Amino acid sequence: FQSGQSIIMRGLRAILCAPMLVQERLIGVVYVDTSLRSGVFTDSDLQLLDAVAGQAGVAIENARLYLVAVEKGRLESELQMARQIQESLLPRRLPELAGYELAARWRSAREVAGDFYDVFMLEDGSMGLVIADVSDKGAPAALMMASTRSIIRSHAFSGFSPLDTLKRTNLQVLQDAENGMFVTVFYSVFYIGGTSSHICAGHNPPMLYRRADHTVTMLPRGGMAVGWFADNNMHLLSLSLQPGDLIIYYTDGLTESENLSHEFFGEGQLAEVILSMADKPAGEIADRILAHVDAFCGEAPPADDLTLCVVRYTGA
Repeated sequence: FQSGQSIIMRGLRAILCAPMLVQERLIGVVYVDTSLRSGVFTDSDLQLLDAVAGQAGVAIENARLYLVAVEKGRLESELQMARQIQESLLPRRLPELAGYELAARWRSAREVAGDFYDVFMLEDGSMGLVIADVSDKGAPAALMMASTRSIIRSHAFSGFSPLDTLKRTNLQVLQDAENGMFVTVFYSVFYIGGTSSHICAGHNPPMLYRRADHTVTMLPRGGMAVGWFADNNMHLLSLSLQPGDLIIYYTDGLTESENLSHEFFGEGQLAEVILSMADKPAGEIADRILAHVDAFCGEAPPADDLTLCVVRYTGA
C-alpha cells in the first residue's frame, strides 16, 4: 500500500494472502484483494491460493537456482582458463646447463595458485632459478605471482646481478602492491663448474646435500619477503658444489602438509627422504619426495600450494 492510504480509502472489501514457502523458507507472498460489495473470500479460495503460491514458490526457487548454476559454471570456466594461463607461465621445458640435472614439481591447492617457480638461461651462460610463494591463495595470489615473475625476469634479463635483481624487484613490488600482499622468494644463479650464487628474501631455506660427508643442512635464512619494506637486508651467498651434491628447493606447502591428525610433514622427514635418495637422478628424487608427502597426508586434503625443485650437480 502507498504510504498514508488505508484499506477503507482504497475501498477494499476483502484481502487474501498466501505465503510462498520452499522447504519451510518464506521467499514471498501472493496477495489478492477485491473491492466488490459481494466480494468475500472463502476457505476454498484460500486453498486455491495456497496451491498457486506453493507452485509459484517452487518455480521461482528453481529459476533462482538455475541462475546460480549458470553463474557458478561461468566462474568455474574462467578459473579453469586462469589455471591454464598460469600453468603456461611455468617453464614448459627446463633449460639445460652442463653439469646440472633439474627437476620441478608444482601443485595448486585451488584452481589457481600463489606458488611458482621459474628457470631461465642468462646472457652470460649461467642459469637462474626462482622459487616463490605469495602470501595469499586463489586468484589474487595468482595475479601477484604472474606480476612478480615478470618483474624478476625483466631485471635478470637486463643484466643486473642476482642481488640487485631481487632488490629492484622488492622496490617495484612494494610500489605496485597496495593490497598488503607480499612474496617470499629464493633466487639462485648457477654457473658452469659448480659455483653458484643465492639470495633469500624471507623464503624457506633450501636443503643442501653434500655427497662427501652424506649430510643435509639448510642454507641460511636471510632477508624479508619481497613487497614488505623498502630497506630489505638481503645478502648474497656463494656456494661451490661438488659432483653428487644436491639443493632441494620447496615452499611451505610441502613441509607443512598435514595428515588427518594435524601433524606436519616437516623438515626432518624431508631430510630423511633426501638422504635415502641422494644418489638418484633429480627427477626420481622429486617424485619420491612427493610420494612420501602423499603417503604421510593420506586422505587429508591439501591446505596449501606446493612447489618443489631439485638441482643435482653431476660435474659432467
